[in-house]
Amino acid sequence: MEDPQQEPTRKRVEFGADDAGSGGVAASAGVDPHWAELSALVARAEANHAEMARLQAERAQVCADALDLIAMRVAQRDAARPGHQIGDTIPLREVLAELSAALRVGERTISNWLGDGAALVSTYTATLEALREGRIDERHASAIIDGGACLSRENRDEYERLILPIAESETAPSTRAQARVIAARLQPDTIEASHRRALEERRVRTYDLDDGQGRLLLDAPAALIHGIFERLTAMGIAQGEVDAAAAAAGDGAGDGGVDTGAEGAGDAEADADAPDERTLDQRRADIMCDMLLTAAPTADGDTELGAIRATVQVTIPILTLAGLDDDPALLDGESPIDPGIARSLAACAPSWQRVMIHPVTHEPLRLDTYRPSKLLRRLIAARDQHCRWPGCRRRARRADPTTRSRSKTAGRPAPATSRSSASTTTR
Repeated sequence: MEDPQQEPTRKRVEFGADDAGSGGVAASAGVDPHWAELSALVARAEANHAEMARLQAERAQVCADALDLIAMRVAQRDAARPGHQIGDTIPLREVLAELSAALRVGERTISNWLGDGAALVSTYTATLEALREGRIDERHASAIIDGGACLSRENRDEYERLILPIAESETAPSTRAQARVIAARLQPDTIEASHRRALEERRVRTYDLDDGQGRLLLDAPAALIHGIFERLTAMGIAQGEVDAAAAAAGDGAGDGGVDTGAEGAGDAEADADAPDERTLDQRRADIMCDMLLTAAPTADGDTELGAIRATVQVTIPILTLAGLDDDPALLDGESPIDPGIARSLAACAPSWQRVMIHPVTHEPLRLDTYRPSKLLRRLIAARDQHCRWPGCRRRARRADPTTRSRSKTAGRPAPATSRSSASTTTR
């Protein structure tokens, strides 16, 4: 399983020394020996990385040949016993067991190698060539294969053409994220079905770690996972601010306080008055445990942590929002989510921000708010008194501020939500 942590992108700095590839350190004129040594070290690392990639490509070919051997053995067994087809279970088990024993690698890992090798040799030939030449490594190749798993043969060719240049210049986790986006745009119907199937696999697992620790893993829709994390982050930050303010107030009181003479009481309260030195990660973990076990952040007393709600950023194409298209919505700009989930999130959002995108360069041209702010809601309610829809007299405080110019005037785009464009109507 790929490490979900994004690794930092590092760019090599060229110093203009031709001696880097020689394996030695030869400081040419005008080059600091310190940088020449580093340049030579980087060159050695690059050569080593490229050689490892070449061997990984060779292993992919070996794995593809192993699958051919399995198919041949299945055919031989079927020919030897007509009418008694046994399938590929026994030949597959034989190959997996022999490779696992010889390489001292688990059968699940061997099985993954076989699948990736077959995909590279039969489908992603350009990716295999890039791997052989050291332009990408095994993790990039795996990201490309996984991202295109649900695509048709025709779309896979276009998908590989688009994703391979990205893989050659980005890290493997970044390649994996962008592969999902490209695949979702090329074949949205299949991706949506894949998301529905994956939803059936949602689950929670526990693992025991060393030193008395444990790990809780949750597989759920990405929008919910990001929402959970963002809410924990907001609550952790708020808790830190409350603790810092309390500590500052305590320090101020201590400077001008009066000695009560109650030394025992002071010792007993020392731990309670000690500053909270927990990191944000530790606060997230503590709040999550507290909420799951008690259903409320009770450890935070009278603070407003319970009022904090999750905030996630979802980019939804306007035609998808209207239900006229299934072009995928993107969570945080990189994770495709089901269009139905995106529409539900949009329906519950207190406000939208409309972004005008240039059709060629895809650069943002304009940003405005689609739904009214709280201040604008109050202003409109005071102005209109009641719903302005013909025949409706519902009081404004029970109605919904909407934009008048969801207009029937052809060719006139709706303006940003503002005092001049909004009125009180009832849904």
